[in-house]
Amino acid sequence: MAAPTSSRRLSGNLPAEVTTFVGRRAERADVKRALTDSRLLTLTGFGGVGKTRLALRAAEELCRAFPEGVWFVELATLDDAALVPEVVAGTLGLSTHGRDSALQGLADHLRNRTALLVLDNCEHLLDACALLVDTVLRACPHVRVLATSREPIGIRGETVLPIAPLAVPSTGTSAEHADTHDAIRLFADRARAACPGFAVTEENRAAVVSICRQLDGIPLALELAAVRLRGLAIEDLLAGLSDHLRLLSTGSRNSPERQRTLRGCIEWSYELCTPEERRLWAVASVFQGGFDTDALGAVCPDDQVPPERLLETLLSLVEKSVVTSEDHHGRTRYRMIEVIRRFGEDQLRESGLQDLVQRRHRDHYAAFAAEAAGSWFSSRQRELVQRRGLEHPNLRRALEFCLATPGEAEPGLDIATDLREHWIAQRALAEGARWIERLLSAGPVSAGRHVRALATAAALAIVGGNPSQAKPLIAMGTRLARDQDERTRALMTHVLGMYHLFVGELPQAIAGGEQALEVFRAAGDHQHEIMSLIILQMSYGATGDTERALAAYDETLRLCGETGDVWFRSYALWTAGTLHWQQGQTARGIELLLESLALKRATGDGHGLAVCLEMLACATAERAPRQAAEMLGVADTFRAEMGGPIVRASWVEPTHDDAVARLRAALGDEAFERAVERGRALDPEEGLDLALAWKKDRPGPRRAAAPGTLTRREQEVAELVTHGLTNKEIASKLVISQRTAETHVEHILTKLGFTSRAQIASWLAGQGTGT
Repeated sequence: MAAPTSSRRLSGNLPAEVTTFVGRRAERADVKRALTDSRLLTLTGFGGVGKTRLALRAAEELCRAFPEGVWFVELATLDDAALVPEVVAGTLGLSTHGRDSALQGLADHLRNRTALLVLDNCEHLLDACALLVDTVLRACPHVRVLATSREPIGIRGETVLPIAPLAVPSTGTSAEHADTHDAIRLFADRARAACPGFAVTEENRAAVVSICRQLDGIPLALELAAVRLRGLAIEDLLAGLSDHLRLLSTGSRNSPERQRTLRGCIEWSYELCTPEERRLWAVASVFQGGFDTDALGAVCPDDQVPPERLLETLLSLVEKSVVTSEDHHGRTRYRMIEVIRRFGEDQLRESGLQDLVQRRHRDHYAAFAAEAAGSWFSSRQRELVQRRGLEHPNLRRALEFCLATPGEAEPGLDIATDLREHWIAQRALAEGARWIERLLSAGPVSAGRHVRALATAAALAIVGGNPSQAKPLIAMGTRLARDQDERTRALMTHVLGMYHLFVGELPQAIAGGEQALEVFRAAGDHQHEIMSLIILQMSYGATGDTERALAAYDETLRLCGETGDVWFRSYALWTAGTLHWQQGQTARGIELLLESLALKRATGDGHGLAVCLEMLACATAERAPRQAAEMLGVADTFRAEMGGPIVRASWVEPTHDDAVARLRAALGDEAFERAVERGRALDPEEGLDLALAWKKDRPGPRRAAAPGTLTRREQEVAELVTHGLTNKEIASKLVISQRTAETHVEHILTKLGFTSRAQIASWLAGQGTGT
C-alpha cells in the first residue's frame, strides 16, 4: 500500500471566528479538564445549543498542547459513511486511495504525533466515526479526539460532556445580576451586530429577559431572534415568539442548510430517530416542565410504544439529546427544552392522538393531586411539597385541559381544590383562586363540589390578605351547603371562622371554630380537626384566654405527633411562640418561633414564612433591633412573592405596628429604613439563614464569635474578604448583587464585633479556616 503524502504543513486548520464568542467559561474549563484525563471527549446536546462553537474555542485554547496541530473536521454535510476516513485524512492534507488506505494511512501518519482531532457533527455517521476514532486512538498514543454529536459515539474510553443551553435569569433576579447571564450577553451582542447602537436598558431589559427565557437560552435561537430586530421592535419580537419555529426561520447563508433555522435543526434530529422514538417524542411533548417514568407510562398508549420498551426508547431519546435527565431528590426526571417539546406537540397533533394523550395526562395528574391530598396529613409532607412543586407546570396543564374541554369542569375543580396547601406553598394563592373561579364558570357542577371549591377559594383569599374577596364566596357556599351533609356544612363554618379571625371578630371566630371542631372530631376528620384547633388557638390567644389557647396548642401537637405532620405543627408553634412572648416569656417565645420558622422553611410555606419572620422581628426588637428590622425586610420579600397588597390579620397588625415604632425609636428612621432595605435585598434563603442564625448567636452585646456563628454564605464571604476582594469582586465571584455582598460583610462585622475588614482576616486566620 502506498503511503499517504502530506500536502500541507502540520499546524492545524481551525477556522477564524467571525462573531464574538460569549460566555461558557465553566464549560471551557470542563472541556480542557476532561481532555487531560480522557483521550476521547464527546460534547453532546441538541442542535443549536452551541457544541461546535464551544469545541472550536476550547480547541483554540489548547493549541499549544498539540505541537503537530489541532484539526477541525466538519462532517455535517457528509452523507456517505464510507468517506469519513478520506475526509479526515484530506483535512490533514493526506492523499489516499480508498477507505482502507485512508484509515490505515491516517493511523500511520499520526502514530508518533501529538495532535487533536475535532470531529464536528458525528450523529448521522456514528458507526463510521466509532471505527475511525477507535482505530486512531489505539494506534496513536499521543492523539486526542474532541467530538460533537447529538448522541455519544459509543466506544470504550469515551467521556461524554452534555452541553446545556446558556444560563437565563431566574424569576426574581435583580437587574444588575440579569445582565451577567450568558444568554442575555449573547443576545445583546448579536443584537448590536444586527442593529448598531442596541443596548440592554432599564426600558427593554424585561423584554430581553423574557425573550431569552422563552428561547430557553439556546444560542442558535437567540442569534436568529436578534437578527429579527432589523425589522421588529423588541416588544414586537417578544409578542411574536408564541411560534418560535416559524418566527426564527431565517439564518446565516454560510451555515449548512439544516443549521440555518431552528426548525431545520430539529427536523434533522427527528429524521435521525427511529419510528418508535419519534412516537415517544410526540407523546412526551404533552408534559410541561418535566416528567418521570411513572407519568410517561401512564400517558403513553401501548400501541405507540409497548410498556416493556418504554424505558429503553426513552433512554435512546436521552442519548440523542432530544430529552435530558435530571436528578431531583433521588428521583430521575426527564424534560425537553421548549422548542423541542413544541415540535413534538406538532407531531402529536398531526398524529390525531392529541386528545387521547392529553386526557390520559389529565387523568394521571388528577390521581396524583387526589393521592397527595389524601396523604397530606402525614409524615410525607416534605416529600409532597417537593413533588407537587416539580409537577406544578403539569398540574397547570391538566387544569387547562379541563377548562378548554366541554364537560370537564368537575375533574378540574377536584384538582384545584385538592391542591389547597400546594397553592400556599407555591406562593400561588391568586392562581389557585383564579382556576377555581374559571372552572366554576365553565359548566354545571354538583353542589358538594361547588361548596368544596368555594371553601378553598375563600381560604386562599383570606390567607392572601383579601377578606373582602372571601366574604361573597363564603356567603354563596353557606347557602349551597344548607342541603348538604353536616361535614360539608362544617367546611363553610370553618372558613367563616377564619374570616372572622382575620377581620378581628373574635367571638364569632371562636363560635365558628368550636362548632366546626365538634363536627370534624365526630367524623374522625383529623386534618380539619387540627385546622379548627389552630383557628381556636389563635382566637383564644387574641382575646387573652391564654389557658385555653395553650390547651388547644397541646391538643394540636398531640395530633401532629401521631401522624408526623409538620405543616400544621408549624402554625401551632407560631401561635404558642407569640403567646409566650406576649406573656413576657421572651426566650421561650423566640425558641418556639424559630422552631416554627425552620418547619415552614422545610415545607415551603411562603405565607407562614412571612408571618413567622414578622413575629420573630417583634420578639427580638429589644435585643437586636437592626437584625429585627432586616427580618422585616426579608418578610416583605416573602409577602411580595404571594402577590397582592400586604394585609395582616387585624389582631396581628397592632403588634407589628408597635414593633416598627419601637425599632424606629431605637435605630432612627433612616437607619431603620436602611436595615429593612438590606433585608429586602437579600436572597430569600440567605434571609432565612440570617433569622435562624439567632439560634446560634442569641444576639446581644458584641463579642468575638466562633466559626460556626457565621452562616455558610457568610463564611464564604469572610474568606474572600481575607483574600483582599472588594465587595464588587465578592459579588462577581459569588454571583450575587453588590448590595447583597455589602449586607453580608456588615453582618459579619456585627456578629464578630469588629469594625474593619482586616479584623475579619485576622480572626479567620486565627480560626484556621482561611485559605
